[in-house]
Amino acid sequence: MNTEQQVKQAALTLVAMERMDGLALRISWNPPVETDKAWIYRSERPELDESSAHLVAVVTQAQELIFQDPNPGARGYYFVKFGELGVIPVAERVLPLLGGLNFRDMGGYEGAGGRPVRWGRLYRSADLSRLTPEDIAYLAQLDIAWICDLRTDAELAHSPSPRFGSERNEQLSFMSTANPDEMMKLEEIDENMLAHMNRHMVGNAALSAAFFGKLLELEGAPFLFHCAAGKDRTGFLASLILQALGVDREVILTDYALTNLFAERFRAGMLGGRGDQNPHAALMGKLRPEVLLAMSEARPAYLAASFEEIDARYGSFEGYWTKGLGLGSAELEQLRSYYLA
Repeated sequence: MNTEQQVKQAALTLVAMERMDGLALRISWNPPVETDKAWIYRSERPELDESSAHLVAVVTQAQELIFQDPNPGARGYYFVKFGELGVIPVAERVLPLLGGLNFRDMGGYEGAGGRPVRWGRLYRSADLSRLTPEDIAYLAQLDIAWICDLRTDAELAHSPSPRFGSERNEQLSFMSTANPDEMMKLEEIDENMLAHMNRHMVGNAALSAAFFGKLLELEGAPFLFHCAAGKDRTGFLASLILQALGVDREVILTDYALTNLFAERFRAGMLGGRGDQNPHAALMGKLRPEVLLAMSEARPAYLAASFEEIDARYGSFEGYWTKGLGLGSAELEQLRSYYLA
């Protein structure tokens, strides 16, 4: 990797974007070399075309821009141009939905060879049943080709998902014990249950392999996968995708913990309503407060338990990919060609 590539790679991790309050957006940067000017472009496509992109601002002698969202009804992708450093893409990681929780874009992380994960291709979420008409109109613009629903039959029956485009919606029930009726049969639920669950999901190799097979069939088209909270089953499969793309495990743990932005809302949702309205309410009402807290959070130790299990069984993620999932180097390189820029 030459010096210019190293500088661009470092800059990639130092550009961030967040929604501050309502319509206010903030883009900040801290490039590793001196630069006194940055051009900020906006596009509704994840690839920059300067001839059609909108120039938001030219910023001098500053390292951030705070501005009003120029089109809050549509997903925006932003591009920070640093002259000789090139262009760094950035977008909101948490999509600003009214009814949908924990809907996130997995783009922007540094993957294999310093290549970034593409924005606008890999989406993860919680249950979609509470999406508002405004949310559905927003999501219809993302061109999602496939939705993979990881929930059980009982969960689907209780909270069916709406359609918001021409996407193919398929179920891949990833863990039968996620059904509240099945969880009620467990003799004990304690603070370590989600760590045990993550270890157990490593053994779902046939289902994980089927998931990656479907993903490869998409040839890089945008897709979405989700469960009830977008936390455990979704978090585990998100970690497999990011590991396959070469993202560092510590970065993956940080991404996993973003679910905690919604922890209080998850707890309220799990406890609210009658049993016929909320299949989790009866179970959650039985739990000790410290266990309920543990069940509603995405603690990095939970996901780290799956890393430990992968390494103990297969030696490394690469061993899991080949021996556990039965996939080869050709599939890995194909996946990276689709989802790394």
